Amino acid sequence: MILTLAILAACSSTPSSPDNIPPALFSKLNNNSEFFLKKDEAAGQQENSAWQFVAVQALIAEKKFTLANSIIEYLQSKALSENERASLNLLIADSLFAQNRLNKAQQQLDTIDKKQLSELGIIYSLKLQIQLQIANGDHLAASDGLLSLAPQLKTDEDRQQYNDLLLTQLSLLPIEVLNQYQATPASEKLPTEASEFDETTSVAQASAESDPFKAGWYALAGLYKRYQLRSNQLIREVEKWKLLYPAHPVLDFMPTQLTNIPESSPYQPENIAVLLPLSGRFQQQAEAVQYGLLHAFYSQQQANKQADQSTLLAAPKLHFYDTQAQTPEQIVAQFKEQNIDFVIGPLIKEEIEAFLPLVTSIPVLTLNNFTEQQAPETDKQAIAWHYAFPLSPEDEAKQAAQLIALKQHKKPLVIAPNSDYGQRVAEAFTEQWQSLSNTQAESHFFNDKAQLDSFIDDLLQTTKSKVRIAQIKAVTNLSLETEVRSRRDIDAIYIISKRDELILLKPFIDVSVSPFAASMPLYASSRSHLLDRGDKQNSELSNLIFSDSPFLLDTENKAFKEIEQAWGKQSLPTLRLFALGFDSYQLIEQLMQLQSTEGYTYKGLVGELSLDHSNIVQAKLSWAKYQQGKLIEITAPVSGE
Repeated sequence: MILTLAILAACSSTPSSPDNIPPALFSKLNNNSEFFLKKDEAAGQQENSAWQFVAVQALIAEKKFTLANSIIEYLQSKALSENERASLNLLIADSLFAQNRLNKAQQQLDTIDKKQLSELGIIYSLKLQIQLQIANGDHLAASDGLLSLAPQLKTDEDRQQYNDLLLTQLSLLPIEVLNQYQATPASEKLPTEASEFDETTSVAQASAESDPFKAGWYALAGLYKRYQLRSNQLIREVEKWKLLYPAHPVLDFMPTQLTNIPESSPYQPENIAVLLPLSGRFQQQAEAVQYGLLHAFYSQQQANKQADQSTLLAAPKLHFYDTQAQTPEQIVAQFKEQNIDFVIGPLIKEEIEAFLPLVTSIPVLTLNNFTEQQAPETDKQAIAWHYAFPLSPEDEAKQAAQLIALKQHKKPLVIAPNSDYGQRVAEAFTEQWQSLSNTQAESHFFNDKAQLDSFIDDLLQTTKSKVRIAQIKAVTNLSLETEVRSRRDIDAIYIISKRDELILLKPFIDVSVSPFAASMPLYASSRSHLLDRGDKQNSELSNLIFSDSPFLLDTENKAFKEIEQAWGKQSLPTLRLFALGFDSYQLIEQLMQLQSTEGYTYKGLVGELSLDHSNIVQAKLSWAKYQQGKLIEITAPVSGE
């Protein structure tokens, strides 16, 4: 009968539910202390104290220490198992820590037999020990504890939280401590690049191989410590770290400090390498670039002296390398020793082609265009921090096509020398014109200055008119008053030539154009713009419109006068290279904003600078024309004008 009643009672009792089962002690609690105390009251005077234990854990988290201590005293009066006693002592240590009684908390924690704790209890005690070490400023011990804790964590939330904390604690260690694992893993593929983490001793190598988990964390913290104020370089170093430690567990939960890096903050390098051909054939051009760069550097330092010094980083160091005296490999080998973190140059396109593959983790601003093989689409690793800053005659020709289209011309014609240069620039113009107007633009190429008159006659078809006049005079045998007629189907001419060629071309064109036709607008490139201090040649070029850097169109501006006073009178080609060097240094702090902000431009000496999607700096030039021997800057019309 008793057995039957017991079975019936069991059958009629309420089935247990998750709310009736105490959560695991030291797990994440989803209810408050009031909930657990009510459950304890409903359970009655049972031997099982599970509800009371979790109630204490919740009360400590809620800082309700008086009630927590009352339950702790009650539990201490009960007969507890060794496991329960260890768990209760851990709760007492937790309560002492929460009340900022750090020494007492540490003493209590030291008395606990960790072997008697559950798996969650061991993790909880590790977390508490780490918090005590952090509170006492013992960042090395806290880091070691976090490294031990990380593999034991059970939830994604915990893994992310404690990875963030571990990076913070490691980054507080001296760099010498972080560098104790300066070993290069076997997967290292970039031995010639500057890096913070290189193989230094066999001991370090052995340590890294025996504990790659710790080595990876130390390397990650080292780069974060060094580059946290230079976010763009930090991004690159993190990407390189991922290549060195492709299987590291932290990759699944990267610290948020390294996933929320602001990408648009400016480059702030400490050591800048400048690669120029400072000897040999291009020495003069290189020295002009070098002078411009140094002028920008010292101008900035002078401006910094007048600013609030407390907000400024130390001035970078400039390291000049002669690309004619050393190979790219020899130069790059020195980058690590010099701690190079930004490169300006090379200047010569062939050197760029050889150099860029050697520096995939350092930002580079080349002073010429990429080669086709180095187009960013074919090198995804380099696209973010490799830039090109060319003085491009092809781009200048494209801007001329745009201006002529905006001026409502319908049929332009291009005159250029019969050379590789002339062919390239003329092609750039005609391709741009085709895209703008969907019509073809003629290109004509001359060979010899001595034959420019006949070249223009053939070009404007005045030779045919002269033949017809001669034929009529011969037939009529009369002294007729005649005018040579030129072709009427073109309405603008773009001239790509040197100054001495232009001086001959323009008068030939002027006299060849029919007096019955409207005057022919003439446009020219900066190649034909030279300083004419006597204004004699300028007078002969009246009404000619041409493009150039704004810096060189107004020779009365402050910058031009300062350069002339410091450097003496220089030719415009030399000053263009000076402007290239000056702007290349100024661009260091502008590149990231140019790259990340649509429509952003920077006004440099070369022109209004922007960055296209291929990381090529585009310079929007200014326009001027000669009028009575004087230069007058003009404003280009805008679309729809």
